[in-house]
Amino acid sequence: MALTPSPPRRGPLARLVAARPLLSFFVLSFAPSFAYEFVCILVLRLPLVPWMFAAPFIGPFAAAFLVTAAVEGRAGTRALVRDLVRWRVGWRWYAVIALGLPAFLMLCVLPLPGAAAAFDPDLSEVGPWLAGFALVLVVGGPLGEEPGWRNFATPRLQERFGPVLGTLVLGVLWGLWHLPLFLIEGYNHAGGDLAATVGPYLVFLGFTVAIAFLFTWLYNSTSGSGPVAVVAHTFFNVTLLPVLFPGVENSFPYEVVQLAAFSVLALVLLAATRGRLGWRGPQAVEACGPASGGASPSRAASGARGAGAAR
Repeated sequence: MALTPSPPRRGPLARLVAARPLLSFFVLSFAPSFAYEFVCILVLRLPLVPWMFAAPFIGPFAAAFLVTAAVEGRAGTRALVRDLVRWRVGWRWYAVIALGLPAFLMLCVLPLPGAAAAFDPDLSEVGPWLAGFALVLVVGGPLGEEPGWRNFATPRLQERFGPVLGTLVLGVLWGLWHLPLFLIEGYNHAGGDLAATVGPYLVFLGFTVAIAFLFTWLYNSTSGSGPVAVVAHTFFNVTLLPVLFPGVENSFPYEVVQLAAFSVLALVLLAATRGRLGWRGPQAVEACGPASGGASPSRAASGARGAGAAR
């Protein structure tokens, strides 16, 4: 009679992480990043670049893999890697993020005084812009953050709270994770004192909440494609203003217009999808049954979604 192999033993820390995976993920996302940033900003007083590049990788990126390994083992980490390289999602989704998203961002420029008259494409800026885009994509935040926010946290928060509340929670925590950077004067228009920093930070926090709904919709509609989330995130970080609107600054009023525009877009997505944001819900997990090979509910739900399930 064949003996059934016993499951591998877990240490007390691994058992604690497995019992509270979401809480563990957010603690591991925040604590190392905050400690590192506070040392760099307040103790060493380093300039923003290049030290900031490490923060997303020792935070959300590492947390996603550590918690997945503790909860799901090697099979889970392999599934997470597959999510991160799932680029075959249909050309229309790349059109949405590579054409629609930057076009929407540039439309936000038009309400600014004199911006429409400043439209004067400068092709000499295309090369530097592409180089900056590639650099930011790899080390500037998107590649370090998205495996955590989207591929780990989004499916689990949706299962626990539903797509609307889950996205709201994630958007707030995503914005809070950036809080130490606002100690740097000039970061996202932060001032040199508390009074001059509160306004820019609240606008930034509202913005992360608003665009979180767009990211959840993209995640659900592309079966959790990592490349789609990373590229979309990069377009938010690398402005096209020098290419299309030379002389127009990435100013605080521009940030306010973006907040308003993407808040409206979030409401449109919620109305168009009836609050589902492309999420099929727990029934998609149940439909996978035993054939899912023991994958976690979040993995099964992600795999059950089709690229066209955007409603």
